[in-house]
Amino acid sequence: MSLATISFWEESYNSYGIPNTVHSYLISVFVNQIIGRGDKIVKIVPLTDGAPNLESQHPFVVRNTTAEKALLKAFKILLEMPALQGMRNHKSIMRNKDKELRLIQN
Repeated sequence: MSLATISFWEESYNSYGIPNTVHSYLISVFVNQIIGRGDKIVKIVPLTDGAPNLESQHPFVVRNTTAEKALLKAFKILLEMPALQGMRNHKSIMRNKDKELRLIQN
C-alpha cells in the first residue's frame, strides 16, 4: 500500500502569511489480489472543506502498473482539474515497502 497527500494553495495570503485558499487530498494505492498483482486500486479523498470534487468519487483501477505510476496518474488527474490549475502544490508520498515506511517529499 502507498499513501500520498497533495496540497494546493493560491498565491494570495492573509495578514498572517497563510494562503487564503488551501485544498488537500489523500491518495491511497493498494493491490487487490482478486484483480491481479499488477493492477492497482486508487482512491482520492478530499481532506479539506470546500476542496473541489472529482467527477467520480469512486476508486479506479490502473492496470499493469507499479504503485509509483498509479500515484503519478492520481497526481495528474488532480493537476488537470480546472479548479486547481494555476495553484501551487506540494506532494508527500508515504510508501510501505517490506513493512518499512519511508517519507518522500517534493
